[in-house]
Amino acid sequence: MRCAVRSIVLVHGAWHGSWCWARVVPLLEQSGFVVRAIDLPSTGIDPPSDVDLSADAAAVRGAIEDLPGDVLVCGHSYGGMVISHPAVGAHPRVVRLAYLCAFMPDRGQSLYSIGDGKPAPWIRVNERGMSLPDLEQAAELFFGDCDPQTQRWAVGRLRPQPTAPFTEPVADPAWRHTRSTYIVCTQDRVMPLEVQRGLFAPRTARVIELEASHSPFLSRPGPLAQGLTTVSAA
Repeated sequence: MRCAVRSIVLVHGAWHGSWCWARVVPLLEQSGFVVRAIDLPSTGIDPPSDVDLSADAAAVRGAIEDLPGDVLVCGHSYGGMVISHPAVGAHPRVVRLAYLCAFMPDRGQSLYSIGDGKPAPWIRVNERGMSLPDLEQAAELFFGDCDPQTQRWAVGRLRPQPTAPFTEPVADPAWRHTRSTYIVCTQDRVMPLEVQRGLFAPRTARVIELEASHSPFLSRPGPLAQGLTTVSAA
């Protein structure tokens, strides 16, 4: 029989960093979990243009190796691609996956192929292949239900990310083999609600809904932490 989840790994989305989980981590730790929020190599201060999805997945796998017991891995937005990678989701101690308004690739899909092969219209890509959301729209898109001070703080911490991770396909997504939950954010302006509810959520064993924007880790950390705690025992 598997042990109860002891550790939780939090995987941020595109252009973000481990900073975005700062309000959630202490709440999970108070519930007794060992928690690790990852900084993906593709979203560092000056990431190389060729760092890809596999490199991000390898970084998460390395963190899992250092944690005790069975592990729940939560991926936000692009982080859903990372946790679907076999290097993460097929790790023998990963017993739960949680997709937080996240992409869930099917076999052979990349993030871009899920989105009709091209970036969203609010994504800007420069000549070096580095992407960043339109910063004039970012507060409303990502942090629409946050207070103005939080919005300014979060937008100021967004970092460029190469497009290589968005074009790498996942051959055999881990959600097909590992018990998964989808966390729908009903006020999301980045991931359409019909995609969350209609396409991704039915692929999972359990669905949780939050009345939140694309960033509940900042606007609703308590309900999000409670949801992850519930998932860990499911």
